[in-house]
Order: sequence, then C-alpha cells, then structure tokens
Amino acid sequence: MAEILVVDDQDRTVDVCRRAIPEHRWHGPARSWEEARAALRKGRVDLVLLDVHFDLPGPALVGFREGMSEAELEGLRRRQGLSILTELRGKWPDLPVVLTTAREEVELGERTDEEYTYFLGDEAMDAQSLRAQIRGVLGQRGSLTDGPVFWGSSPRMARIRRKLQVLARGRLPVVLLGPTGTGKSLVARHVVHERSGRQGRFVAVDLSTVPKDLCAAHLFGAVRGAYTGAVADRAGAFEAAHGGTLFLDEVGNLGPDVQKMLLQVLQDATVTRLGDLKERPVDVKVVVATNEDLRARVADGSFRADLYMRFNPATAVELPSLLDRGLDLEELLRFTLGQAFERPYLRGLVDEVSGGRTDVRIHTGAAVPDPVGGVLHVWFPPRSTRLLSGHHWPGNLREFSMVAENAVLFALTEIGGGPSGQRPDVVQVRPKLVRDLLATDGTEPVEEPADAPAGAWRQVVTVAPQPTLNRVAVEVERQYFVALWRAHGGDFGKMAEVLLGGAEHARKIQLRFNQLGLKVRELREEA
Repeated sequence: MAEILVVDDQDRTVDVCRRAIPEHRWHGPARSWEEARAALRKGRVDLVLLDVHFDLPGPALVGFREGMSEAELEGLRRRQGLSILTELRGKWPDLPVVLTTAREEVELGERTDEEYTYFLGDEAMDAQSLRAQIRGVLGQRGSLTDGPVFWGSSPRMARIRRKLQVLARGRLPVVLLGPTGTGKSLVARHVVHERSGRQGRFVAVDLSTVPKDLCAAHLFGAVRGAYTGAVADRAGAFEAAHGGTLFLDEVGNLGPDVQKMLLQVLQDATVTRLGDLKERPVDVKVVVATNEDLRARVADGSFRADLYMRFNPATAVELPSLLDRGLDLEELLRFTLGQAFERPYLRGLVDEVSGGRTDVRIHTGAAVPDPVGGVLHVWFPPRSTRLLSGHHWPGNLREFSMVAENAVLFALTEIGGGPSGQRPDVVQVRPKLVRDLLATDGTEPVEEPADAPAGAWRQVVTVAPQPTLNRVAVEVERQYFVALWRAHGGDFGKMAEVLLGGAEHARKIQLRFNQLGLKVRELREEA
C-alpha cells in the first residue's frame, strides 16, 4: 500500500481514486502549492498525483504578481500544475510525480522528460491504466527501506542498493567499506543475505573482538587437543554458515597466518579444522567489512595482496557517512523512531505515559501538532531539528539512532508534554535535551549562542585572501549557502526559513544560490 497525495483544486480525482483503486491510501486533495507543501512536510508520501489546471484566485497561484492581466492569469491557471511541479522538484527532487490533465488541455513539452504522465480523457478516468502507471512508478522507485536498513530516496543510495542486490546473487565475496556506524552489518544481514536466496544461517563474526590466538579456531574450527584448552571437537564459523552467509567484520584485524588460511578456504570451498586432516566442504556467501584502506595495507605489506584480489575490488561497495548521504533528516528521524517504538522497553514507557493512546507520530515544525484521537505526538521543534541537522555525526547512523532514541526516552520521562505542559498528547523533545545528548560524544555541538534570537543559524566559514572585499564576502556567502543546502537536504524553503524567516521566500534563495554560481546537480554529484 502506497501513500499517495492528490494535488488538485477539485474533489473528483481523489474521490474516483478512492473508489476505483482502494489498494492505496489516498490523501488530499491539496488545493494549492501551500497546502501540498504542508501535507508533504507533515508525513510520509510515496507519490504525488498532480493536476495541471487549477482554477484558483490570483494570489493563491504560484507565479502570481500584481498587475497581471486576465489573459495572463488564465495562462497561469492552465499551467499551474507545472509551476507547482517546479517548486516540488526544488524541495523533494526524488519524489515520483504523476501529472494528470485532459489530452488537449495543455502542451507539456519538455517539462515532463523525467516525469510520469497520465492523460485523462474528458471526465472519465481510466482507473486500470492509472493503477498500472502507479505500479510502474513505485516499482522503479522501490521501498525506502529493507527491514531496519534505511536507504532514503537519494540517487546515490539507490545505485548502491541495486549493486548490492546484484552482488548478493553471485558467488563472489562482497566487500563493504565505509566509516564506522554506517550500517555495514545491517546491510550484510538484511540486504545481501536476504537477497542471496540462501536457506542457511546468517553468521556474524566481529574479528576485532576475537583474540588473535583464537581467531583461526573461531573461523575454521578445531579438534580436541589442537591447542591448550581445546577439550572437544568444535565447528567454526564457516561450518556454522554452510548454505548461508558469513559476515566477517573488521577483516583487517586478521593476522598473516589466518589470512593465508582464509585464502585457502575461499579458493577451495573446503575447511580443515585445526589439528585435523579432514577437509569439509563449505558453501558460504562471504561478506567482509572494514573501515580501513585495504589497498594501503597491501602496499605496506600488512595485508596479503592475493587475499585482497580474491575479495575482488570490483565487488567492493562503500557505504557513505551520514553527512554524505544527502538524507532528509526528518524522514530518517521518523524511520529510526518508528523502529525504536517497536521495542518493548520504549513501547512500555509509551503505554505508561500516553493515557491509552495507541499510535505514536513523530512531528517536526514550528506549530504544535493538532490533537488527533488516540495519537501521542512526539514533537521536535525547529531548534531541536536544527541541532540535529547541524551535528557532524562522527558515529553516523549508529550515533544518530542512539541520540534519537535517548532523546525520546528522556522526553517521555519528563513531567508534562507540550510547551506549557497543558497538552498530555504532546511530548516535546526540547533543544536543551538534544544539546546535552550531542555533547556526550566529546565534541561541541553546533548550537545557537545563549543570546541568539530564535531561529538563529551558526556556521563556521574559512576566510582566505581575495583581490577585493566583495570577493571575500561572496566566498563566505557561498560557504554558508552550501552548508545550509546540505543541512536541509536541498530544501530551499527550509533555507528561506533560516535566512529570511519564511518558506515563501524559497525562490529568492534559489535565485541567489544561482547568482553565487552554485549548481544543485554538482552538489548532488559531490554527495
């Protein structure tokens, strides 16, 4: 079931969709860009069904300006959906859109090269064709998650996901690279193993926790008397993972002798227990992970070149840091806490303080969430979300998950919920609490000074000599524009809220962005 937002100034489309295509959950209609933006920020949306013609008063139209003639207004109404599409693409560039319009109503031209369009004939909707169109769009996009693995909607993560799904079906080992906390073990278990088609177990070994003198026995097994303390025959991790997947974390910790033994197992698909002569066949999908540069280790002689080549650099997949993923932080926050609320310790606390409310919703934004029957709102006000988005997250997803869960845990134990303690259905995650949690990693979190006005933004910039003061000012401005763009996931509306006090100034921010020579495409490619 997909969450689909209908953006249309009429009720007809959403009414027909609800009757004819009940397998999806339909929201709306959002009758203008302002209503659509509010709905997109409020909760999860998998696809937008967007009409082209909007019969709205002039001030409600995107692109309206004082003094427009009636003919100009009519043209704006006939193509209002395309103007909304431009705004939507600036803030949610990867969200699928299906445009709906009468066949002869408007010439879409090149504006829809990357859009999915469905043309309505007169007043009748071909529900079967629309259903197939939606299925095709959502199939290309795919789910944003694989169990506890959050992919998000960035093109970079989509490419990594597709590559892993292909590698999972092959026989070659898979090498997962990237900084600590980026989710390598989750990817190994819930993506590679789940997509491998193997019926055996998933076995994980963290080699950084296994004593070096016991590593060989742990991996390959041993017979009684093979070493001091070996009082019985025992199978190793390879035998335990037979028919399944073996995940070796921190593979760079292996000593030279164990590296040689591992190479032999990978080449022959057999394992010999320590102290034994019998070879035992093993059919194992091997996934290794490291945050080290194995090529540098090969160059300095501490890692075997033949083992490195056996891993095959072509199968290496680097999981980027949290800051480099270009994530929508609010989307990640909802996913992370959605997972956390399924765990007994947090669910039990919610049941204690919720007063019988069974549904928990994560809310961000300046406005206190409206009351909804049976719902407990966990509210992150703007200063709290800015602290999260401004943090550098050295521990990546692992650190983010810990901070988010602890923030909610402590907020639930506070007395009172809303800003004045009068709303028992609202639990506010206050900025001070977020600051305290972020400070526990030993670094200073990015935060507003004590005397800063509400909504202030703090950013460190680097100043270098330039031919003129104007060039210095432009370079400083470029730096904080790039920082804001990254911190807010490319959302010009949120940037406008920080710099000009309101999302309605997004177009001004985008214009200045272009004047500074900044290119959205280049920034996305860098990410």
